[in-house]
Amino acid sequence: MANGGSRKSVIKRIYVPTYVRQLPNGERVTVPGHYRKPTHT
Repeated sequence: MANGGSRKSVIKRIYVPTYVRQLPNGERVTVPGHYRKPTHT
């Protein structure tokens, strides 16, 4: 195989695209696209 980057299942940053979030009180919030760290459970 080519000696490129190691394709392990380690994600440093994940990109969250723009989406509309529905709050429990019926309000909608538009969340712009951004990077965030993956949540480690």
